[in-house]
Amino acid sequence: MNKIEFLATIPPIQSGLKFGGDGARVQFDIPETFLSEAVKLVICKNKVLKVTVEIKEG
Repeated sequence: MNKIEFLATIPPIQSGLKFGGDGARVQFDIPETFLSEAVKLVICKNKVLKVTVEIKEG
């Protein structure tokens, strides 16, 4: 598995973006249609990830 792709949004809640002394955290809302991709993130725990974000038009 080289690539995990899914569409997501940052939820409109206060905890969607968190900033603290150790950096920042981002939470995503991922639709059910992408759960098979999102579940792959479980095996990425404790690994350094390169994250690419693109805005999907439309």
